[in-house]
Amino acid sequence: MQLLELEKKVRKPKKIKAAGVLLICEKTGNFLLLERNKLAFFPKTWSVVAGAMEEGETSLETVKRELKEETQIDPTPIRFQFFETQYDFKSFDLYLGYCEEEYECKLDRENDNWGWFNMNNLPHPLFPTLYSSLVRIF
Repeated sequence: MQLLELEKKVRKPKKIKAAGVLLICEKTGNFLLLERNKLAFFPKTWSVVAGAMEEGETSLETVKRELKEETQIDPTPIRFQFFETQYDFKSFDLYLGYCEEEYECKLDRENDNWGWFNMNNLPHPLFPTLYSSLVRIF
């Protein structure tokens, strides 16, 4: 009985899982990056659209929700393709999202800036794991 009570009191740490998408314009080959605000994990770095998974949500559902919340881009016409799971900071599922045009963004308060880039005009500084992912993609 005491062991059962102890097990109930001990809380297992939650596994933090997140997902993100690198949006790629099929016409131009450019990809969308967001500049994280000063309160974000790795503040003022450029990264993909990303966020933590909510309970009961799949990583693809997370990506679609975050895309809409952070940029106001409708995920419906975008073709999503799973790319990889990264384990550097947390479990992070990265998707590629293919779109027909370079959408305008209306940012939420999590990000300060946005832009469409390619490997020849990357912004700085990048989120720590982003460059190695970009090299594998392009």
